[in-house]
Amino acid sequence: MGKRRTPKRNSHTRTIPLPDEVYRALQEQSRRFAEKFGREPGPDDPIFFDFDADIPKAIAEEEIARMMNEALTAAGVDPVIVYAHNKTGLLVSEENIHLMSDEDLREWQQAVEEARQMFKKNKA
Repeated sequence: MGKRRTPKRNSHTRTIPLPDEVYRALQEQSRRFAEKFGREPGPDDPIFFDFDADIPKAIAEEEIARMMNEALTAAGVDPVIVYAHNKTGLLVSEENIHLMSDEDLREWQQAVEEARQMFKKNKA
């Protein structure tokens, strides 16, 4: 798996539109949280939590990556996009592309092209 990007913390908050598939996956996580802990998740609760824990506890980054891959795959997201997400830590869509820096977009596009070439070789 490629490097994971740590989001930069700003003094302000911004909203980034998510692809429908990702939004549905996050809704499912919220449903699972409420089912497990008997309440809706709060702002300080982890989105991806240890389902075996008695209190809300974040799970390891590797587990988050595995769950995200499962959610993206189950949602029918193109494997090229899943690969690029794993490599960059980004998830670029028509809804959020305008929010990406030029550097992030170059990195994303390189990962997409790398995946296309890799999958093209595997089909041959």
